[in-house]
Amino acid sequence: MHACLLLALPAKADNWLTNLFTDDILQVTVNDAFLNVYAAPGRGYPIFHVVERDEVITLIKSRTDWIKIKTKRNLVGWIKREDMKLTLSPNGEVPDFPELSQADYLEDRFEFGAAYGDFAGADGLSVNLGYRFTRNLAFEVRGAHNTGEFSDSEYLTGGIVFQPFPHWWVSPHLGIGAGRLKTFPSATLVNAEDREDSIMQASLGAYVHITGRLFLRTEVTNHYILTSRNTNEEVNEWKVGLNVLF
Repeated sequence: MHACLLLALPAKADNWLTNLFTDDILQVTVNDAFLNVYAAPGRGYPIFHVVERDEVITLIKSRTDWIKIKTKRNLVGWIKREDMKLTLSPNGEVPDFPELSQADYLEDRFEFGAAYGDFAGADGLSVNLGYRFTRNLAFEVRGAHNTGEFSDSEYLTGGIVFQPFPHWWVSPHLGIGAGRLKTFPSATLVNAEDREDSIMQASLGAYVHITGRLFLRTEVTNHYILTSRNTNEEVNEWKVGLNVLF
């Protein structure tokens, strides 16, 4: 992220470009009456300080819509990315930050989603919660409830999601996971008993960027059910939903 800040500021006469591979301090000067400084990167967090006109602030790192800064009093907080246009770089120009791409929203964030689909002919509703370690890799927990004509089922799984091309507008992803599946046969079935089995999953899908932190997510999943009977089972599921990053 430090490198992104360097690239965003106009080059000084001779060494802004070479600073790309150093730990040199990046500073800008406030060019408005004041800028609000937030306790953390998010509109829900409180404003705990303001920096006034002509005050020099140090840029530490960026996180999508936010820039982490340090004031001359060594207070550390966050300002809105859009407020950078109210500052001046050391050569007196407004810093030119590049537009955010969809991939910029993916790194180091939690992800929550809800989806509707089909689980072997049953109507399925699912929710997922994940954490992205990088733009390409995330760990995800998913829970689902499926309602069918002859039985209902629920599953809870955890797994890894790999997204090789996060900058694409329609960005494919692959996933593997494992968990538990509970099946509740209809009470009208003779000698029907509730079952609980282990499952393994392999999935293929895509993210479609809608706006900001909001994505449409589609997915097809193959569930391999390790039953206690002589034969195991395979079930296919498809779903479409919305995911938000925060």
